[in-house]
Amino acid sequence: MRKFGFIIIVIVVFIGISLSCESRKTSPYKVPVNSPGTEKKDPGRIEFVKEIHNFGSLKAGEVIAFTFVFKNTGESPVQIIKCETSCGCIEIQYDKAAIDPGQESGIEVVFNTAGEWGNQIKTIKILTSSDEEKELTIGAYIENENFNNLINN
Repeated sequence: MRKFGFIIIVIVVFIGISLSCESRKTSPYKVPVNSPGTEKKDPGRIEFVKEIHNFGSLKAGEVIAFTFVFKNTGESPVQIIKCETSCGCIEIQYDKAAIDPGQESGIEVVFNTAGEWGNQIKTIKILTSSDEEKELTIGAYIENENFNNLINN
């Protein structure tokens, strides 16, 4: 008889613990999954209107520029941390401040064709504050009379 009473007590305690655990799962103090304070925003992202630009035919010595326009399509501000060029003949100018979501900015590429000849393709690598990497490309055909004289004589 004692054993039977002990088993009933164990079962009642087990049911009590189970019910109390279940009631904690539906506590009114639990933060909803989709509450505004818990949503994680996407990082800033830059999206270029175009990533390749062809200057066409140019004469050696010309200095020309083109601005690659981009928009921050992410949900957080983004900043350009670094731009690397494939050639010393390219200068880069860009806004050093963070670009807010939905805002546009640009990267101006200045290409000095002095000493260049023939088909030229140059690249610009961009690193952003959200660890995003992009690559821009410019191209041109450079007419260089000095080089033409050397190969035609």
